[in-house]
Amino acid sequence: MKKKYYIETWGCQMNVHDSEKIAGTLSSLGYSKAETIEQADVYLMNTCTIREKAKEKIFSRIGVVKELKKNRDLKIGVAGCVAQQEGRQIFSRAPQVDFVMGTQALQDLPELLLEKHACSIEKHPDNHLFPTDQIVRKEGLKAQVTIMEGCDNFCSYCIVPYTRGRERSRNIPDILYEIRNLVSSGFVEIELLGQNVNSYNSEVNFATLLKEVSAIGGVEMLRFISPHPKDFNIEVIDIIRDNNNIGTGLHLPAQSGNTRILKRMGRDHTREHYLQLTAMIQEKLPECSLTSDFIVGFPGETEAEFLETVSLIEEVGYDRIFSFMYSPRPGTRAVQYGDPIPKHEKAKRLQYLQTRQAEIQKKRMSDRIGKRDRILVDRLEPEDQHPLAGRNRENLLVHVQSEVGDIDRFIGRWIDVDIVGAGMHTLRGKLL
Repeated sequence: MKKKYYIETWGCQMNVHDSEKIAGTLSSLGYSKAETIEQADVYLMNTCTIREKAKEKIFSRIGVVKELKKNRDLKIGVAGCVAQQEGRQIFSRAPQVDFVMGTQALQDLPELLLEKHACSIEKHPDNHLFPTDQIVRKEGLKAQVTIMEGCDNFCSYCIVPYTRGRERSRNIPDILYEIRNLVSSGFVEIELLGQNVNSYNSEVNFATLLKEVSAIGGVEMLRFISPHPKDFNIEVIDIIRDNNNIGTGLHLPAQSGNTRILKRMGRDHTREHYLQLTAMIQEKLPECSLTSDFIVGFPGETEAEFLETVSLIEEVGYDRIFSFMYSPRPGTRAVQYGDPIPKHEKAKRLQYLQTRQAEIQKKRMSDRIGKRDRILVDRLEPEDQHPLAGRNRENLLVHVQSEVGDIDRFIGRWIDVDIVGAGMHTLRGKLL
């Protein structure tokens, strides 16, 4: 009987894609995917350290899963950023764990499975060339492609440069080869991944890479995450404008609307630069959708400085933001600042920011009602009154009414719709 694996993934899209790589390696070793953890012979947690109490959640999960080891020969593995940060210390606290695999040690998985309390957190400089022919991708029409890994920005609150390493850009021939193979396999939407994706710089820069990928026949939509505002330039904006198959849904993490706090965060951009950038994007790409990240209650942030963040979201007009209360991360520079703002004050600021964003978001979504749009159909929901669903160029999800019986023919195709309704995060359309 084939052995089975079960993977749980926390965190960013890079972790999601890494889990696809891990699944590919396990499949090449003869494992098949388990539907539940109770069926698994190998259980692997691909972890994240960005959010507060991330480590505690992982150890709590191990405490639950360890009970399964009493009844079967189950191997438990910890991968991702917690693994990279904690290394062998994980075994001291959770001896039930069989192996630990860091973010740049995915290729060591076959050997790790053979040993007890095996650990690999060494940084392999060529990890970004991890074989792509073994990836087990999610079903659908969208595929993610890593173009670079690591981060050189060292924002004062962020642990990523320490867990993911310095920036490493993948060779463009490898990227183009992978994407052509994906297209020939039926994928029509490609999403380029990187911790700081637009700092890509191999034989060509990020703008040129975008242009070359968009020119590949069969790439109906090209998207990328996550860019850094300091590296987002007019060349990239112009290439997006001139190529209709490059998405205009852009995630631009601001983190704060106050220049002093941004400097304290080590963000390398000012409020003024950010507003100039978003204004230029909105001028050149009028049909764009901007999203962002924000941290409230960063050490030293005054009430007035927080209100500059509120005014920033009002001035930009985001379709969505991801906002969080600051919490210190051991190993980051911001730890030296302490955590002086009381939690109740941070919670109050967060609620205020999110309430204001909800008002902005509701209006922006409602303003789309009555307009015509094009969506790339990527799923069918035949039992629903909106049997077609997909995303427009702005990356907004649209559920589409259709009286047409043969809906299968729409999958992977662009369709024209009238927008007839809007929620906070999705739109409703009617097939023309």
